[in-house]
Amino acid sequence: MKTNSKEIESIVDDQKYFPGYHMNKKHWYTICLDGSVPLEEILQRIDTSYKLSTK
Repeated sequence: MKTNSKEIESIVDDQKYFPGYHMNKKHWYTICLDGSVPLEEILQRIDTSYKLSTK
């Protein structure tokens, strides 16, 4: 997922959210899909990431 660099610092907790291992870790993060993050939150983050990526 993509987000702004300030939000990355507050999101990444190495339990549910991890630095984006496949992208620039300054703007990208990975969500653990083991059920620990509610589906609605995941969908919101996908929408936000999409909007930021298509600018």
